[in-house]
Amino acid sequence: MLAADNGKIESSESVLIIGGGPTGVELAGEIVVDYPGKRVTLIHRGPRLLEFIGDKASKKCLDWLTSKKVDVLLQQSVDLGSLSDTEKVYKTSDGETVTADCHFVCIGKPLSSSWLHDTILKESLDSKGRVMVEKDLRVKGFNNIFAIG
Repeated sequence: MLAADNGKIESSESVLIIGGGPTGVELAGEIVVDYPGKRVTLIHRGPRLLEFIGDKASKKCLDWLTSKKVDVLLQQSVDLGSLSDTEKVYKTSDGETVTADCHFVCIGKPLSSSWLHDTILKESLDSKGRVMVEKDLRVKGFNNIFAIG
């Protein structure tokens, strides 16, 4: 798969990346470093890239990407149901059109922790359903239960 994706990037003049989390930001960075002549557009539905990190670090990422000529569109999305490998024009939720030879969907998968709500771990979940852990990866409130991933 990596070879196929690399070939897709190499043969394209422009690339659309959907998702401004770790994968999308890293991919955009890798493309502009390895292929400085490519036109890269990154669309993210959130108000800033890498929303899980601090504002200052998020802004540094945005500034670096834009300094490398990445077109970053925040608070916009693309209808994933309309994506195809043959269509080269993409419409954003704001009505903008983006032309790209290929696209990559780099959005996070929803957490699958809902089953934990009916277990002894229910008090160890945060408001987003993530398991809260101590520095040593022990689940908060437990001495003998560890979590990772």
